[in-house]
Amino acid sequence: MDRRQMENAIAGVVRHLGASLKNRGLYPPTHPLVRTPVEKCRMELDPFFADRSELALTVSDGTLVLEGVPIFQLTSSLELFMARLGSIGLPAVIFERGVSVEDIELFVRFLHETKEQGLPIPEIKERLARWGVTHIRVTATEEEKDDFTLAREIYGSALNTVVRALNDVRNGKTPDGAESNRVVREMSGMVSRNRDAMLALTLIKNFDEYTYNHSVNVSVLSLAVAEILGLAEPERIDIGVAGLLHDVGKTQLALDLIRKPGTLTVEEFEEIKKHPEEGFAILGKMTHIHESTRSVVREHHMRFDRTGYPRPEPEYRVNPHSFVIAVADCYDALTTMRSYQRARTPQQALEIMRKLAGKSLDPDLVELLERSLGGYPVGTMVRLSTMEVGVVTGTPDGGKGEPRVAILFDRSGNPLAAPQGVDLKESDPSSGKPRRMILGTVNPLMHPPVSMSGVLQAVSG
Repeated sequence: MDRRQMENAIAGVVRHLGASLKNRGLYPPTHPLVRTPVEKCRMELDPFFADRSELALTVSDGTLVLEGVPIFQLTSSLELFMARLGSIGLPAVIFERGVSVEDIELFVRFLHETKEQGLPIPEIKERLARWGVTHIRVTATEEEKDDFTLAREIYGSALNTVVRALNDVRNGKTPDGAESNRVVREMSGMVSRNRDAMLALTLIKNFDEYTYNHSVNVSVLSLAVAEILGLAEPERIDIGVAGLLHDVGKTQLALDLIRKPGTLTVEEFEEIKKHPEEGFAILGKMTHIHESTRSVVREHHMRFDRTGYPRPEPEYRVNPHSFVIAVADCYDALTTMRSYQRARTPQQALEIMRKLAGKSLDPDLVELLERSLGGYPVGTMVRLSTMEVGVVTGTPDGGKGEPRVAILFDRSGNPLAAPQGVDLKESDPSSGKPRRMILGTVNPLMHPPVSMSGVLQAVSG
């Protein structure tokens, strides 16, 4: 599609959206003047998804812009459409590959029926998810935000979704599966756009909120592995949702048992072993949850050598995606401080996982996770050739080159006032050699504790 064709197609998409919205105020939803523009809009979107996974529609300085192409020739229907976006509080709308006629129809209905003005983005997202819109999402204007800011917002949204879902189950309610699908799609998109930004957030541990943070972290790590596997988007989303909800069955256990700091008795462990089946049952009551996702939640403790729980029968075929969740679950658990265990460094965690490869963990997936995290995973503390100590904030582009590092302590061991991002590719003018090189890893316990959230804020600001 050349530039002229693209501009025409873009104008067509927006024109059809505006026409359907305008006619929605004059005719019933099933009338051809309402329905036909939606169908045409869907057809106009098809060519764009041949080489991209999403399409962004924004309002910038009073101008409607689709994929960077401004729409200047506004008809009355387009003006109405833009006015509705502005009054509701929608600076950016993202159409995802797989968007259906029903998605577009429901989105137009939302614009038509929503009378409130200036709604917060989370409220709009919640309403669209409640209505069943699965491949259209809304966000603040992405051009105004860096990737780390967007990643933090997406992570926070996923965290809130897990909190609501688990609390709903504890209160006897059935969670909304559409909301889990939505946040996983956002995380998946961010993993594809900037894997470091999402993976970095899995290193921000909150002991008091371990269950919720762990659920989001497992989802993010699983999505990173799924991307390297080259899985199709629907499969990636199913894996991500399974990661997000893999421990939902624990809501049926006593909190004292889940939080017990010491070794479990045989009877207590038998109770813990029930949570995959409980999760399987809970997901069966939720909308927008695929059967494959339910199976993965049931199987995530079956182990690669089939010695886990629930113990599979000899002829039982375990979903291979279950082993993705198991690898992500193990890595996040090992790198998190618990009341009964100290947190391992990323390298220590991966070393332990290599020993478990072929036993409880799929060896190929352990290798893929390691490749995804890089030689020095985000959050690894390192000593540089200058004797400064820093923390890895990003993996090399394309897996090659040097990781990104933020210096935390000077060569004398004194903490810096603020983390200082450095480029390891920078050369010393006098020798032509790299000014700084990584000598090796450092035990974080040998230095004052560092807030990863503060580090990320500094290097992304």
